[in-house]
Amino acid sequence: MTVAELCARMDSRELSEWMAFHRFFMPLPDSWHQTGVLAAATISPHTRRGHVPKVADFVPIEKPPQHYLQDQAAIEELRRQLRGE
Repeated sequence: MTVAELCARMDSRELSEWMAFHRFFMPLPDSWHQTGVLAAATISPHTRRGHVPKVADFVPIEKPPQHYLQDQAAIEELRRQLRGE
């Protein structure tokens, strides 16, 4: 759902209520975490003793948002590489 669709379907009060509900009462399901639990449980019997995989081993790490200057620096670095510098 896009931001425009969200704004058309719900006002800020309702969105705030959903955010509070999610945060304090019942988090909505996290499919990455659920998949990580299943993967860790499936692999666990096939690992050496003491080397049990963690759920976090199967959940992708999100890169934190970058500042726009960091984005510009990364783009410039790619341009230099493409030019063969």
